[in-house]
Amino acid sequence: MVAIDTILQYSIANNEVWRYLVFVLTLALTIPIAKVLNVVSHSYLKKWASKTDTKIDDIVLDSLFPTIKLFVLATTFYFGSTAINQGIYASVFTKIFNLLLIIPVVYFLIRFSTEFIGYYLKDRSKQKNVNEAAIDLLMQIIRVVLFLIGILLILGNIGYNVSALIAGLGVGGLAFALAAQDVLKNFFAGISLIFDKTFGKGERVSFQQNEGFIEEVRMRSTKLRTYDGTLLTIPNAMLADNIVENVTKVPRVKVSMVIGVTYDTSAKKLRKAKEIINKALEEHKETDEKSAWIYFDNFGAYSLNIQVIYYAKKLKMSDWPARVYMKEDINFAIKEGFEKSGIEMAFPTQTIEMKK
Repeated sequence: MVAIDTILQYSIANNEVWRYLVFVLTLALTIPIAKVLNVVSHSYLKKWASKTDTKIDDIVLDSLFPTIKLFVLATTFYFGSTAINQGIYASVFTKIFNLLLIIPVVYFLIRFSTEFIGYYLKDRSKQKNVNEAAIDLLMQIIRVVLFLIGILLILGNIGYNVSALIAGLGVGGLAFALAAQDVLKNFFAGISLIFDKTFGKGERVSFQQNEGFIEEVRMRSTKLRTYDGTLLTIPNAMLADNIVENVTKVPRVKVSMVIGVTYDTSAKKLRKAKEIINKALEEHKETDEKSAWIYFDNFGAYSLNIQVIYYAKKLKMSDWPARVYMKEDINFAIKEGFEKSGIEMAFPTQTIEMKK
């Protein structure tokens, strides 16, 4: 006992060994305390929050869960450090404690603000015509701003003169703008695309022979998922400086096609062909026969061409399966009608005249 007491009272750097032991044991309590708080939070607080009418308590808890261990570590470090005679190192302990506190606080604010905006501006407004891309951009900007604030707090805690650093940014702003002009160009182009409502998330667009759906609009680039499943990352400046066809915003589906019949088809049968096509459009429930155009257009190289243009009543470009089946049904009806009336569709032919 005497030997143990002697060891515990042995002084290292103006602190007895027992003080270091208290400090280490206090830090060791971080993991069990964090686990207990996690169990309590998930078992009781989470269930309680799920029963309330408001969503904000769920968002607070979801944002707090990942940071519990860091908050507990900051607390155990603070109480453990009180057992040590800090002396000239008191400022070091204070800086470490501040660092352990800044990181989880900033992370919590980033998580909470983005979750809050995502729910109250996007999820709750899905039934309304909201600009999801603008909301996503706002969330990204908030993340970056809070992250930069966290970096400044950490630098200030370490000892850097943050005021001088911010003032220095004004002096170096021009150099930074020149070095990052492409980044800034894409950033402002992204803002322009969003607020001009060029396209939104989930909309189908065509850009430089690439077609697909907008998957994400970020601060520097836009993600386009092609029909083949390939993910294209396109700089926002390219989209802003070129023509982008937003297929989703077509008010209704238009179908345009040319039906060619053989040259030996009589004028009477040509009129009959028009009647068959018109009947096919009238009998289909999805087509607007009143806005259809059917006319004998021209004498082609190897066929008499009938131009057919018709519109769907309600279908939009996003209704892909319904559009395909509508066209298929009408094509079958026209083909069957031609076969019954003995009207032959043309195919490329060549006539050779033999002279003696």
